[in-house]
Formats: sequence, C-alpha cells, structure tokens
Amino acid sequence: MVILAVGGLPGSGKTFVSRIISEMGYPLISMGDVVRDIAQKHSIRPDVAAVKVRLEMGMRFLGRATALRLPRGGMVVVDGVRSIEEVEQLEETDRVVLIYVVAPRSVRYERLALRGRSDDPNTISEFLMREYRELRFGVADLISRADYILVNHGKGTDELRRELEAIVRAVQDGDQHRFDA
Repeated sequence: MVILAVGGLPGSGKTFVSRIISEMGYPLISMGDVVRDIAQKHSIRPDVAAVKVRLEMGMRFLGRATALRLPRGGMVVVDGVRSIEEVEQLEETDRVVLIYVVAPRSVRYERLALRGRSDDPNTISEFLMREYRELRFGVADLISRADYILVNHGKGTDELRRELEAIVRAVQDGDQHRFDA
C-alpha cells in the first residue's frame, strides 16, 4: 500500500487537493474527520479536540487513529497531516509519500473565511491564532519532509489536476522524485 499524505497550513487547499486525487479513484481518509468525530463524542469544538488529543494522547495519536481507518492494499489519500510524528506513525502502516500544499497567507485567510466550517476564523486575529496553533503542532516542519511541494494558487483546477496526475504516475512507477507535469 502507498499512503499519499497531504499536509499544509490552514487554507492551503489540502482537502481540495485530496479530493482531486480521490476523484482519480483512490480512497480518501480525512484526519479532520477523525478530529471532528472525537469532538462530537466529547461534545467539544473540533479546534479544542485537536489540541486536547495531542496533549493528552500524544502527537502520534491521530496518526494511529487514522491508520485504523485505512483500507488495505493499493493507494490511499490521507488528508490533513499536521506533524512529522503523524507521518512517522502512518509510515508504520506502509510507504508514505508526502505532498505539501502551499498558498499565500492572504489567500489562505480568504479561503477559510469563506469556507464556513464551525471552527473557521471570522477575523484575522482568529486566523493568526489558528495558524499559530497549527505551527505548534509542527505543520511547517512537514515541508522539510515533503516528497512534493504543490503550489495551490494562481492556477486552475485543470492545471492542478495535471500536476497531481503526474505525481500519482511517478509514485505508481516507483519514482517519487520524478515529476513530469
């Protein structure tokens, strides 16, 4: 099995990128869904659950909980990795290829403000607090571990899809360092 793990800062487009890959026929597991399930079970907000779980259960917990949801065999997309520890935990399941998604801060804020999830920021101050929280999780450290860095700004969906198809082809061919977009 190959796990295509998708990470990046809030609003970078991780879920959008993950859905495009999923549309190519690969199962999609969302780490955010794992957090939202925990939040609902304990009647707390998802942003509180994200911090609480990591503090009380450790930085690898969400990686373990996500791994339990993975189908066996083939290629699968995991949306929303936020730390090297989560990637390392997934690596205990199988091979992980990390795609790190980037976009400018102003674009990320605008995307989150328009998205409408319950834990999305309504003000720039809330956005900066969320970004700070995610930076503390280690999301920025993932860029040093990334197999691919994907710019999700200034291009259309078709161009992004072509880039992702090239990444998937390279991974399938066993040459994750080749990228012919």
